[in-house]
Amino acid sequence: MPLYEYRIHNADGTATNQIIEHLCKMSEKPARLVAEDGRYALPIVSVIAKTPGAWHGNWSEGMSHTMFSKALGRNVANVWEEAKEMNKRGFVNETDLGKDFVANTQEKLSNHWSAQDDLSRQYQENLKTMSKEDAIVNTFTAEKCLSGELDNTYSQPLVGV
Repeated sequence: MPLYEYRIHNADGTATNQIIEHLCKMSEKPARLVAEDGRYALPIVSVIAKTPGAWHGNWSEGMSHTMFSKALGRNVANVWEEAKEMNKRGFVNETDLGKDFVANTQEKLSNHWSAQDDLSRQYQENLKTMSKEDAIVNTFTAEKCLSGELDNTYSQPLVGV
């Protein structure tokens, strides 16, 4: 049987801080109670129980889990818990990245690596006719070093377009 709470009211209708608990069947729940001192009590709206279908937040934490997350490497209750944990760790959902993000990033990285390969090939060609020091000076010129071109070529950007 459920336990219902009723708040006591004064004769003028003002609510007090006193509460009466009343145990009865749901079908027998009275709309109003009379307290021992003659004042009346009205039911307090109760909050629903925290059940799996209610409140949707961490209700299953600590219970047996049903899904293995490859991304997290552990069991989680559902995809929402997995997404919440991934967001907390700083990962971004692929759908939030925009159209053609992966293709654009791959193209950008490919161009970046091609520039590195070009400098490497140029250095190898210079080595055939020059000493190591001269090949370095002719491949990686002072202008390229001072302008930041070499820094841009050999940095590893993993940022999308």
